[in-house]
Amino acid sequence: MHQLTQLASEVHHQRLTHADRQRPAERALALARATRRAERAERRLRRAARQARRLRAQLQAQITHAP
Repeated sequence: MHQLTQLASEVHHQRLTHADRQRPAERALALARATRRAERAERRLRRAARQARRLRAQLQAQITHAP
């Protein structure tokens, strides 16, 4: 019985050690995903700003050239 308890304890310790090693990798992956999402959002924002400037210029041109 003592051997089973000791074996279970060792397995539990190995799993904890493995989990501790995995956490930094998971954090790095999460950071990379968050960075990609932020970069995509920034590109969408820039695209929307360019489109707004273009539409504003078109509207202004129509207003100034209206009969």
